[in-house]
Amino acid sequence: MSEPVVLVYPYFYDKTHDSHLFFPLGIAAISSQIQEKGLAVHICDCTFKDFGLSLQEIISYRPGIVGIYVMVTLSNDAFRLARELKKHLPESLLVAGGPLPTIYPERFLSVFDVVFRGECDYTFARFCSEYFKSNRNFLGTKCVHYPGLFFLNKGLIISNPVTHYNAEMIDRLPLPDRSGFDHKLYQDISEKKTGYKPASIMITRGCPYHCDFCSKPIFGNVFRKRAIANVLDEIIDIKRWGYNQLWIADDSFTLDLQYLQAFCSALISRKLDITWTCLTRVNGLTSTIVNLMRQAGCLKVYLGLESGSNETLQVMNKGVTVEDGTRAIRLFQKSGIKTSAFFIVGYPGESIESIEKTFDFSLAFPFEEISFNVPLPLPGSPIFERIKGINCYEDWNYKNELRFIYPTEIDGHWIKRRVSETMSEFSCRKAESIP
Repeated sequence: MSEPVVLVYPYFYDKTHDSHLFFPLGIAAISSQIQEKGLAVHICDCTFKDFGLSLQEIISYRPGIVGIYVMVTLSNDAFRLARELKKHLPESLLVAGGPLPTIYPERFLSVFDVVFRGECDYTFARFCSEYFKSNRNFLGTKCVHYPGLFFLNKGLIISNPVTHYNAEMIDRLPLPDRSGFDHKLYQDISEKKTGYKPASIMITRGCPYHCDFCSKPIFGNVFRKRAIANVLDEIIDIKRWGYNQLWIADDSFTLDLQYLQAFCSALISRKLDITWTCLTRVNGLTSTIVNLMRQAGCLKVYLGLESGSNETLQVMNKGVTVEDGTRAIRLFQKSGIKTSAFFIVGYPGESIESIEKTFDFSLAFPFEEISFNVPLPLPGSPIFERIKGINCYEDWNYKNELRFIYPTEIDGHWIKRRVSETMSEFSCRKAESIP
């Protein structure tokens, strides 16, 4: 067998932060696809390891290819790992993939040999196989045939167009390889916090909406749905690993009500005995579908309400109103599904009065959880292209959630104080409501 491929998730769990932890689903998916090619694969999930231990583990495999997943919040550690691996494994091919390399591939070529942009299903596994078959002759892999491939060849940039796979091709993919993770640790942490052991799953891809703050570099705007039977097979596999709840991580899971109805009906008829939570938009929902979600095991939804001001929602290009949000909240409450809400305060051009409306809105309903962020102009989002003075190299980690990374007239200290006051008020009201 050829040298192994090592797939790295460079997230280091900070135990002081109250995180929702899930093993990296994308890494699991790519792993199964590489295995289908008959190649050896190792997963290095750094979540519960320190940097030094992770580095030594990767080196010990003596890999021919190292693939590192990178998004904005992981960028510092990803580059740090890559630089160390270059020193210790000079013969290994370093590959970057994920949201940030998709948007800024040229920034990765100072350390990485190759970047894969966009959806890497099929493509990366085939590339690994042909790379080894060509005796590690990179240019012998017919590089033009790999969608999303980006690299430097004799001073010239080779940049192949990205692709988005249709639903039929997504359904033909093998189930994610969940064997390379410390499931007990993931489950114990979540069960201690929530009483459940959730695993992530992706059922649909893409989002047709165009929110001002949103970046969709991987799955894009085209909405695609997996076959329900295919989804049920994956749920059965998830249960086999000891999980009893799903976190449906899709951007637009509730977009197609007919599909949502079919999913719920299948869960009920198959009696899979698993609960689930999901993200949802607030528009288009009906009492019938919300009640069916509850019957099918939905316990909680996460609502991107963002603002209590219609003027700010319009600037955000959310395509919904405060009234739409209020109606959705009441639908879920009536059905017995809990709601949690995300809010953004301090949006460019937003007034103090508008921000206060958002704080008031967040306290107007018995949410299970609320969270506040200041605008985070992600690379690839419209707001990122519009705002001047953004620190593009900032590593946006949890410590920076309420810190503006661009010049603004909003007083950051005031924002922090008002968020703290609102969260304290929320906690008091929630405690008073508990029997």
